Amino acid sequence: ILPPGSGWRLLPLLHFAAGLVLLGPQVCMSAEARVLAPSQPSQWIANPRWDVVCLTLSAVLVAVPPLVHSLGKTTAGGVDLLITLLIGGPHMYATFLKTVFEPRFRQIHPALTWAPVVIVPIGVILGAIYAFSWLLTFFFTWASIHVCDQASYIGYLYREKGGAARAWQRLLDFSVVMTALYSYAMYRHVAGTFRIGDTTLWFPAFLKHAWFADSFAVMTAALIAAWIVLTVNQLRRREVAAPYAFFMALTIAVALLVPRLPELSISFQGFNAWHSFQYLGLTYLILRQDNAAAGSAFIRKMAQPGKFFRYYGWNLLLTTGATLVILLLTVVLRLPAEPSYYAVLLSFLLTHYVHDHVLFALGSGFKPK
Repeated sequence: ILPPGSGWRLLPLLHFAAGLVLLGPQVCMSAEARVLAPSQPSQWIANPRWDVVCLTLSAVLVAVPPLVHSLGKTTAGGVDLLITLLIGGPHMYATFLKTVFEPRFRQIHPALTWAPVVIVPIGVILGAIYAFSWLLTFFFTWASIHVCDQASYIGYLYREKGGAARAWQRLLDFSVVMTALYSYAMYRHVAGTFRIGDTTLWFPAFLKHAWFADSFAVMTAALIAAWIVLTVNQLRRREVAAPYAFFMALTIAVALLVPRLPELSISFQGFNAWHSFQYLGLTYLILRQDNAAAGSAFIRKMAQPGKFFRYYGWNLLLTTGATLVILLLTVVLRLPAEPSYYAVLLSFLLTHYVHDHVLFALGSGFKPK
């Protein structure tokens, strides 16, 4: 994965990424009183430092996988492994602290808790064996929806600070990020160059025409223009504040850029790193908010103020366990590497997606106060 002589080129980048992942949320969480109990209404979700480090300027993580890949001459598989172990895996397992490990959630939503845990792995394993390209297409489509759903959820939290949040506005935020992410990707689908590794993702043949990609690009431009006009007017009326506009503008810009990089698996890992970092910080903040009312001693222990490394370490431990399962399948049982990797990863990841869509939809049940 790491060729001889590449270590010295990777070291500064890995130090930077590890420092941001490990210390960023801990630094953000140090001002507990200001985060959990602000003395006056604020335009920030938590406070300026938390929002900037955990939600916006952590966008620098988007550049880490492409730089590690190009400067360090690291393979796509090596980049996947680094991001998954360091941040992607831990963010995925953090969800289960709000669902499977949370007695209140299990009691209120028993079917939503356990049905995905059973059904999703069965579907993933069958897809990995019999329809691998379809499985990857389904995964990347849902992954993009999931990332945009989180972005629109964060945007909605900012909108609520202005007191004029509406459901259709969250839909607009979701749509503008989603179309920005898909706009250039449609040209790659039409040209047949939307590849993840050696796998070309499936795309309907009747849409593989230049007019379709052009039409999608025009629709994207119209949505972005509409969002800009609406946001400028809302800023003037003070219905939204600058942190919302900054976060959304940065997200849209990154979404437009990511599909343009030559190696899609690398560029999407960059977007995933930013998304995962946001999620780790946001989930820890929410767990701390709900600490006193948690129905489990284990959850209360994970959510103790100042114990971010315990929370992160638990999720890192689960990630390590899944990695060992992948090694068992590929090294010991000698099964094909790529399907084995995705079979294990997606079994947990798609369950995480199902649970997260529910948590984001609950609104007041899953947000910082």
